[in-house]
Amino acid sequence: MQAEAEDLASALNARFRPALMAFFLRRIGNHAEAEDLTQEVLLRVTKRGAAIDATRPDAYVFQIAANLLRDRGRRQRVRAGYLQSFEAFDAADMEERDPDRVLQGRQSLATVVKAVRELPERTRTIFILFRLEGMKQREIADHLGVSIRTVELHVIRASVHLRDRLKGDQ
Repeated sequence: MQAEAEDLASALNARFRPALMAFFLRRIGNHAEAEDLTQEVLLRVTKRGAAIDATRPDAYVFQIAANLLRDRGRRQRVRAGYLQSFEAFDAADMEERDPDRVLQGRQSLATVVKAVRELPERTRTIFILFRLEGMKQREIADHLGVSIRTVELHVIRASVHLRDRLKGDQ
């Protein structure tokens, strides 16, 4: 069995390697990649062995070669898109994590959390549902059984309270 596979591989290599190399070189122009793709085609054909259509082996071999080229093109497009998005990301746009800024941010967050806890329960609930959970005012009103105007007033009350607390903190 092993000897048959080796004989098939040797016969395929002798028959198709020059034509496959020329096929790939014309399309990609890189000898090393053409060699890799040729080897991949021969490997796939060898694995199929007796399943190859004996009447048209050339068509089968070159269909595999065309499919490999197509797959290679797709991979290159994905990689190019990834590299382009990575290059668009400019490290200079990132803020440095200055210890003072981190401390300031933590203090501001603590102030906001404290201010939210100071709100009356219904106002706090509506504010959290609206700002943090992203619910629409209509949904909140339906959920709590209140009018949209009531929801609006609670959101305004909470926003004003937070603004005043943050101003006082600075």
